[in-house]
Amino acid sequence: MTEFRSKGPELLTDLTEHIAVALVELVSMEADAARHVAQEVSDRMAAHWGGQNLYFPMGLSVKLSRRDRQIYDEFNGTNHSELARKYAVSLQWIYKIVKAVRKDEIARRQVDMFASLTDD
Repeated sequence: MTEFRSKGPELLTDLTEHIAVALVELVSMEADAARHVAQEVSDRMAAHWGGQNLYFPMGLSVKLSRRDRQIYDEFNGTNHSELARKYAVSLQWIYKIVKAVRKDEIARRQVDMFASLTDD
């Protein structure tokens, strides 16, 4: 029979390493300082969420929405095919993205318009 072992310590160690590397790469922090900050962040996360089962989403919806927004921003009314090739999606998918982002933009503007009326 295999013994159950928690992956918790491995997760915290891995988290610490990833944070330290990111600090060195992204903000040019000195390695020892980055390791210290990373350990502090990991300790705080463990204190705050320790003992809970956590699920880390892969963030695909955020990445896709960024991509969709970029497609919409690059759309000029006639470049559907060009965008489909550039982003490796179907022509129908480009139409769907443009329609969805446009609908979202209209809804956002309408909410803003009504919000300004209630502020007066």
